Amino acid sequence: MPYFSYSLDDANTWSDAIMVGPSHLEGTGFPVVIAGDPGKVAFGYIGTEGDGVWHGYISVITDAFNANPLITTVQLNAPDDPLDNASPTCGYERCGGFGDFIDMQIDAYGRPWLALSHNPNGDTGIFGTLTNGP
Repeated sequence: MPYFSYSLDDANTWSDAIMVGPSHLEGTGFPVVIAGDPGKVAFGYIGTEGDGVWHGYISVITDAFNANPLITTVQLNAPDDPLDNASPTCGYERCGGFGDFIDMQIDAYGRPWLALSHNPNGDTGIFGTLTNGP
């Protein structure tokens, strides 16, 4: 599961780690992180509810230095169009073979863009971003 912690003193001390992913997920993989202006951080990852079905997520923190930072998370793909639908007995090796085809960048407007593979079709990729919000 993706956790976030920060240091303001050259890594001498660290904040308490906070969970970034939504509570309904039982597992995540291939996390990527990118930081923008002070206190603004975006995370991309795939997640499952434990049923072998994997979805893509972007989580954004706009006030990371706040005692209780706001985390906004969106699922990138439609619920009926998973990124992979491997057997639940496949575990975290993701039998569909995600590889490490996931990356994140920030555009000129400060929006995070996540690119990742879409395995049920075998040769498809998707891009995701937030159109409104943080």
